[in-house]
Amino acid sequence: MKFLQNIKNGFTLAEVLITLVIVGVIAAMTIPTLMNNTNKQEYVAGLKKAYSTMTQATQKIISEEGMPRGDIGGWATSKSAVYNLYKKHLSITKDCGLSTGCFPQEGVKYAFNYKNPQDGNKSARQIDGIFSTMALADGMQLSVMSTYSSCSGNSGQYGAGSDNMCAIFQIDTNGSKNPNTYGYDVFYLVLKEDGLFPAGTEVPIYCKTQGGQACAAKVLADNAINY
Repeated sequence: MKFLQNIKNGFTLAEVLITLVIVGVIAAMTIPTLMNNTNKQEYVAGLKKAYSTMTQATQKIISEEGMPRGDIGGWATSKSAVYNLYKKHLSITKDCGLSTGCFPQEGVKYAFNYKNPQDGNKSARQIDGIFSTMALADGMQLSVMSTYSSCSGNSGQYGAGSDNMCAIFQIDTNGSKNPNTYGYDVFYLVLKEDGLFPAGTEVPIYCKTQGGQACAAKVLADNAINY
């Protein structure tokens, strides 16, 4: 009995403080990683939804207007022509036209500053946003960045990572919300003669060398953001 009486009940203040410090250190190490992973999952889901929405609109346009190649009678003859057709088949809340009203005024940040594999130099650029733009009801924002009536756009233009392009779209999957960063919530989609494709389909290396614009194909293939 005397032995049992000497057993301490509960914890001392020092023991509690030590425990709290340990828990705090563990939380500080793990919570940012968990939040980052959660955010990345949201960005992947946003890209998948945006690509599905744009694919459905593209299929409807092709079924009504035929194939896009403009120099042989198709409909991808100019930015305004492409813009107006997609506007008919998307649920838009704001028609910004040729202005910067839909995308962040300060431009879009690049996801990475990868070294160029050829010369080892780092580089980053920003677009000015002066393209045909619209905001959709689901929060996505869309820009028709360029069109090529002969569907001859190549992977060197806008770092899109695809060839034989008829048009290039920039999508911001969550609109003006952060991070407004290529490869996370901002991607390129490419219109070709036979439909819509995620940028980077034919030239995957552009995901690493062009600051993230052409990472859509990689993200959809991986079903994750692995960078």
